[in-house]
Amino acid sequence: MVVFLLFVALIVGIGVLLSRQMNRYAENDGLLDSDFREKDRNRKQKSPEKALPFGSKMQWIAIKTDYREQVAATLKLNNLELVNWSNGLEKANENHVFLTPNIDGWILAVGWGLGEADKQAQLLEKLSREYGEAQFFLTHAGAHSHTYIRYTNGEMMRHLHCEEGEIRTDEGTATTAESSLDLTKQLPDENLIFNIAAEWSVNPNLLNQAQYADVEGLGSVGYLRP
Repeated sequence: MVVFLLFVALIVGIGVLLSRQMNRYAENDGLLDSDFREKDRNRKQKSPEKALPFGSKMQWIAIKTDYREQVAATLKLNNLELVNWSNGLEKANENHVFLTPNIDGWILAVGWGLGEADKQAQLLEKLSREYGEAQFFLTHAGAHSHTYIRYTNGEMMRHLHCEEGEIRTDEGTATTAESSLDLTKQLPDENLIFNIAAEWSVNPNLLNQAQYADVEGLGSVGYLRP
């Protein structure tokens, strides 16, 4: 009888040990799966891509510099990480700021994380004092909102802000692209924003053209500190 009980206890003990071992394997598998998914996400996020066009329903700042890291420091972006164009523009549509690679001597800071359009003038003044030239653009046809602002060496050159189909600000010297626009009869539209961007710096709606084929594949994304 004693031998039988000892045998039963041995079998139960082995079962408990096997169960614990299996649980450990399951936990390790879960950790490995999580680690694999994270590595896969990072791989997709950081896989270099050619420049992608953007502009519609978006806002961005064009800064005359080659150095993305310096712009990130000036903007006081935090939680910075390297991303490709797809992920950067996806996050730009959220509450992030995507800093593009160098585009012909310009860095574009893209995204709704930049804040409201009517609060950009002070930031542009600061950026233009440091880098010489800074421009802000917003185009959102659905909201009838279009904005373009240009600062050079701390001085405002042009500032037009149209919100919900109403001109809220109209200051400075009109651009060449505006020469045929009568603001008393016609409001700015998306095409005008792109034309002005092309006149001043970079038209982001054309970034898939051959002239931008050599633009570096990775940019940075982060949050703008309050």
